[in-house]
Amino acid sequence: MRLIHTSDWQIGKAFGFTDHAVREVLRDERLQAIGRLGRLAQEHGASAVLVAGDVYDLASPSDRTLQQPIERMRQFPAIEWHLLPGNHDPHTPNGLWDRLRRGSLPDNVRLHLTGDPAPLGGGAWVIPAPLTQRHAAGDPTACMDGAGTPEAAIRLGLAHGSVRSFGRDDTTTHNLIAPDRADRAGLAYLALGDWHGAQEFGPRTWYSGTP
Repeated sequence: MRLIHTSDWQIGKAFGFTDHAVREVLRDERLQAIGRLGRLAQEHGASAVLVAGDVYDLASPSDRTLQQPIERMRQFPAIEWHLLPGNHDPHTPNGLWDRLRRGSLPDNVRLHLTGDPAPLGGGAWVIPAPLTQRHAAGDPTACMDGAGTPEAAIRLGLAHGSVRSFGRDDTTTHNLIAPDRADRAGLAYLALGDWHGAQEFGPRTWYSGTP
């Protein structure tokens, strides 16, 4: 099977450093990127898109902002969109993710609000590590090591945070992810979000960057 890995859309970003006209263009481009991802998935035969956190820029978006990306994903019913809470949009009680669950989510949009593995098809399983607060003291991916999946399953990690070896101070970095998590958890691929440029950290661990 083929997948697309993306992250850090930050829908609703204010872009306060620009004038009004430019802000509107930048906000619209963020939404247009979802359509481009959907078309890429269609063109390349990808059955799913993994969004590794920060779908939204704020934890309390307006109703309009909340629905904007959902409606764009709805336009690609043959593609499954797997959404993960990040540090800008953590899963908190009665927060934006609960608002989405109470609404009319299309069948092709999946919210990963717990660490429970979920089937992707083709023998692949996604093991999510959703953030429940903006700054977590521990490694959000630690649960992946013992996550249960069927024997011979292709294990794919989905997380949002910083890998130690990217040059930040380990004592002050939040949402810190072990650099060898893919090995520890037996992952075929670890899809990460948080860094806004595409970066490879070993052959099986990637930051997608902002589209």
